Amino acid sequence: MDDMSARRLLSPPRLLVGSVSVEVRRSTRRRTVALKVGRDGAVLYAPSGVPSERLERFLHEKEGWMLGHLAHFQRRRVVAPLEQGSALPLLGDTLTLQLVPGLRAARQEGAMLKADPARLHAQLEAWYRRQALVHFTPLVQTLADQLKRPVRSVRLTGAAGRWGSCTAAGDIRLHWRLLLGPERVAHYVAAHEVAHLAQMNHSQRYWAVLEHLMPDYLESKTWLRDHGETLVLWEEGSGK
Repeated sequence: MDDMSARRLLSPPRLLVGSVSVEVRRSTRRRTVALKVGRDGAVLYAPSGVPSERLERFLHEKEGWMLGHLAHFQRRRVVAPLEQGSALPLLGDTLTLQLVPGLRAARQEGAMLKADPARLHAQLEAWYRRQALVHFTPLVQTLADQLKRPVRSVRLTGAAGRWGSCTAAGDIRLHWRLLLGPERVAHYVAAHEVAHLAQMNHSQRYWAVLEHLMPDYLESKTWLRDHGETLVLWEEGSGK
């Protein structure tokens, strides 16, 4: 039996590709076929009328890409519990966590970041959010000035799966967890969203604008694609 004949339709809505079971989500409103891979597996989005045979061919063409990304998610680092002396990343540098019971808010003192262990996650996120606004607000404005485009607001987001967004009105949102990665990666996402002030699309003109803002953006884009899942301080559901 060859590879194609081995790909058989399971009880809907899943397709088997080798040893990988892919969830299939159909919609009458969808016009194209798309494959998304995440930490929970692979999902194939398709219009309602597309035959299963065509979906199998599509998955066969994307199998190498899909398996590579699934392997990446499987080997993503295990997040160690935060404790006294833990290293906290900040734009390529690190701070050392110091647990101070009763502290009302996290605060930095030199290379130390102090926080109350009873409210650790909430205090750390609040501190990173404050630093993110301090970092991103002037950066976005500087990038927008290069394009001579107005920015109405710079805000933060914590939405899963989105590092940033830009509206036609000039509202830019950036994820606070970008501060957990290299400074150039945070710069790239800011430039990516600011470029939408000139082109609200991903056309060739858009990429030319982005290249004008950040000529070496591709390296940071690749880093974020390959390592974005590591930009976390704690596992979801383990909050304090």
